[in-house]
Amino acid sequence: MKNEMEKDDYHVDMSGRIYEGKTVGIAIVGTKMKEHYGCALKGNLIKLIKKELYKKNIYNDSAKIYAICIYLLIKEIQNRIKTLIICNDEDFIIVKNNLKKLLRDYNFDIINISEFRKRLGRNIGSLADNYARIYRRRALKPYKQLKGKKLNVVKITYILIKQYWGELNLETK
Repeated sequence: MKNEMEKDDYHVDMSGRIYEGKTVGIAIVGTKMKEHYGCALKGNLIKLIKKELYKKNIYNDSAKIYAICIYLLIKEIQNRIKTLIICNDEDFIIVKNNLKKLLRDYNFDIINISEFRKRLGRNIGSLADNYARIYRRRALKPYKQLKGKKLNVVKITYILIKQYWGELNLETK
């Protein structure tokens, strides 16, 4: 049985780009336990979000969606996170600032993959890269979830994104 108090470093990565409007997979993976969670945003959902919620810069708003998705993935496991390592798929500063607003009270480091590489002293890829691709391909298809690795899919809907988008907008005013 897993020790609930043991903290782990978690990698977050995205397969695809939000601003491209195609299906995107986002995954978080623990380095020691290989515990993983993920989600997929269908292209149609991204287009709806762009139409209804995007206001300013497409890249800033894409980073905001990435932060919301990361928050929804780590919400239940944040007490087990020692360091959150986020890939540079979207503007890291914007993602980090939005994530801090959503988390409010947290006790772990949030760094990007570049900082992680500096700390290690070598060029290492994200552990979550392959998982993000798997979640992009399989998370939205229940019949495909039965094959291969067991997926821990976190469902993300327009209503959820809109709710947290509103919270972030209130914080900035």
